[in-house]
Parts: sequence; structure tokens; C-alpha cells
Amino acid sequence: MKKKLKVLALDFDGTLVESNKIKDNAFYSIFGEWPEHRDAMMQWHLADNTMVRQDKFRYFVEVILGQQGDDELIEKLTKRFSELSYKAIVYCPMVDGAQQFLDTYVSKVQLFLVSATPHNELCKILKARLLTRYFNEIQGAPTNKVEALEKIISVKKISPDEMLYIGDSPEDQQAAKTLGCHFVGRKSCRKLNILTNPVYADFVKIKEHLDRCYVL
Repeated sequence: MKKKLKVLALDFDGTLVESNKIKDNAFYSIFGEWPEHRDAMMQWHLADNTMVRQDKFRYFVEVILGQQGDDELIEKLTKRFSELSYKAIVYCPMVDGAQQFLDTYVSKVQLFLVSATPHNELCKILKARLLTRYFNEIQGAPTNKVEALEKIISVKKISPDEMLYIGDSPEDQQAAKTLGCHFVGRKSCRKLNILTNPVYADFVKIKEHLDRCYVL
């Protein structure tokens, strides 16, 4: 029997748009100012997608460089990251089928965006890409993904079983598991557990899966 869904929540980077490499390259460029630390920091960055960028830069400045309380440098690096990535993300391609997916489901189910991108920056990007109108609400950092999904469940007065989250990272997968939501993965450069949840390369296949398994 098909499951009834009342809410679809979606990640942004690497899920709706092909932006993961853009952000990875921005980190690489910034850490490249300290070449002796760059490779180790990139390995650490790629291994942990749960930490927001400002906290990553704080770790780098205070733990790796040993410059405790250097908020000016942390802010400088955070601002530089936005400068390097913002315009590229505004113009990068959407994942195949994502636009059609949003056009199809915006009138069928409540759509929410849940991302680790800072909230204000995320809203600017969505506005520039003309995507704001698709979403009932947009949730970005500093709210983490578990908190954001939990808030949706509470505000909409639904059970976790009535929501599905679409994301591309193990952290997205774990957030859905923590709350008992359904999850479908979008295959990107991040590594999902394909034994736990279905994972597809594009939204054409994701839509086919939803049509087979759920009522919206």
C-alpha cells in the first residue's frame, strides 16, 4: 500500500542544484592561503558536512592556527567564502529534472527547503534563481537539519511518517532517520548508504519512485 505524504522537504546544495563542487573549491581556495594545512583541512571538510562554514573556519583559526578568539579572521574567511561561491551558485545548473519536479509538486504537497547554507544567503540565492515561490518555508543555518525537520513536523502537526526528506549527504540521511521520516537520496559527490534508502541520480528517477511508493 502506498504511503500518504503531506510534506516534502528538500536539501539544496547537491540535491536541487549542482553546487557541491563550487563550495568545495571555495574551501580549497581559502585553505590554500595556508598550503601546509590545506590537504588535511580539505579531508576534514569533506568528511564532515554537518558543521556550518563559520564553525569550520573557527576550528581552523583557533585549533589549527592556534589563534584563539580571532573573530576578525573568522569573519574575513566566512565573508571570502560567500564572495567566492555566491554568484557561481546563482548560475550553476539545476539537477536534471529538478525544475520539473518542483513545477509538478508545488500544487500537490507542501514543499519545504532545509539546508546548511546560512539562512539569509540561502534566501538571496533562491530569490535570484526565482525559486522562493515553490516553498512554504525556507530553513537555513544556524538551525541544523534535525531541528529544522522537527520544527516542520511540529508546526504542521504531522507525524514523521507523513514527511519525506530528499538530500544528498549522509547527514541528510541521518537527520531523516533520527526523526523517523522517509528519505530518498540524490546521488552526488557525497556518499550515501544505498543499502538503507533508495538513491537516484536525478529527479526524473526520484519522481518515478515517489509515484510508485507514495500518495501526495
